[in-house]
Amino acid sequence: MSRSHSRAAASAAALAAVTVTAALTGPPANAEMTAVSVTAGSEGIVTGCHYRVTATVTDLSADPGSVFFWLSGGAIPGYGERLPGDLIPHPANNTVTTTWTPTHPGPQNITAIQSVPGQYTSTKFTTINVSGTGLDTGSSCVRTG
Repeated sequence: MSRSHSRAAASAAALAAVTVTAALTGPPANAEMTAVSVTAGSEGIVTGCHYRVTATVTDLSADPGSVFFWLSGGAIPGYGERLPGDLIPHPANNTVTTTWTPTHPGPQNITAIQSVPGQYTSTKFTTINVSGTGLDTGSSCVRTG
């Protein structure tokens, strides 16, 4: 066997090993995003105050970094921006949470996405209405408008 064929065979074997390892360590094929929610306070959801966003999946044994949140305005999920901030995985109840501070009033969609390259992507969204303005006092939110 020539040296170039040996290298090609070794490269192919290494690639196959990486592919098998990725397949074994990725999320189960049946992992599904089952819910996304925003916990509102007594003031409703207003700009300037922070709220907990929760995504629930059927199996969080995969990398929790495969879950993220997307914010878009209007009645249809789509264009928008990724919610900034740290994600906190809660494997005991298969949830991932983050904190969100709305910056503008009106209807908005928050989409939770569980995505692993080369595998199935599962999403759920919720439409919420940011109904006014508020002042975050640190321990609570005061509605100002």
